[in-house]
Amino acid sequence: MIENKEDLDKMIMQAIRRVGQERDAEDIATLKRFMDKRQQKSKVRKLVMSITSIAAIIAIVFSFNIYQDNRRMDKLFETYYTPLEYDSQLMSRGEETISSDLTYAMEAYQNKDYVTALQKFNTISQVDENYLIYKAICLLEADKTKDAIALLEELVGNGEGTEYYQQACWYLALAYLNNHEDDKALELLNPFYEKNENIKSLINSLN
Repeated sequence: MIENKEDLDKMIMQAIRRVGQERDAEDIATLKRFMDKRQQKSKVRKLVMSITSIAAIIAIVFSFNIYQDNRRMDKLFETYYTPLEYDSQLMSRGEETISSDLTYAMEAYQNKDYVTALQKFNTISQVDENYLIYKAICLLEADKTKDAIALLEELVGNGEGTEYYQQACWYLALAYLNNHEDDKALELLNPFYEKNENIKSLINSLN
C-alpha cells in the first residue's frame, strides 16, 4: 500500500528504469541480430567473390590452352599445306568430253589464279569427279575451309577406287587442321602412317 507521495514517486521511477532496461535489452538484441546478418552477408559475398575469381582464372587458362592449340594447328597447316600440282595428263585423257568452262578453270588453276578458277568452277553445273579436288584446293585458297571440307569429305566418301583418293584424304586432313579439328585429322591420317613420310611426320607432330 502506498503511504505517501515519496513512495509513489519511487515506484514510478523504478518502473521507468525497468521499462528503460527492457527497451535497452531489446535494442541491443536487435542490433546484434542486424550485425549477425551483415556478417553472414559479408561471408557469402566473400565466398561468391572467391568462387567467381576461381572460375575466371579457370576460364582464362582454358581459353589460353585453346588459343595455343589453335595456333599450333595453324602453324602445322602452314607448314604442310601446298596446293595440289596441276596434272596436265588429266586434261588430255578426257579431251573430247571436257567443256570450255572446265578448260578455262584448269588453265587458271595451272597459272595459280585460284580465284578465277573457283569462279569458273562455280559456273559448271556438274564437275567431273576427277576435277573436284582442284575445286577443293581453290576453296582452301579462298579461305572457304568449311566448303572445302564438305567437298573433300564427298570425295573421300567415294572410296579408294577414285583417282585422287589419297590426295583427297591428305587435303581433307589439312582442311580439318585449318578448321581446328585435329582429332578428325588424326583419325583420317592414321591408316596411312606407314605409307607416306609426310603423313607420318604430320601425325607425329599432332601426337
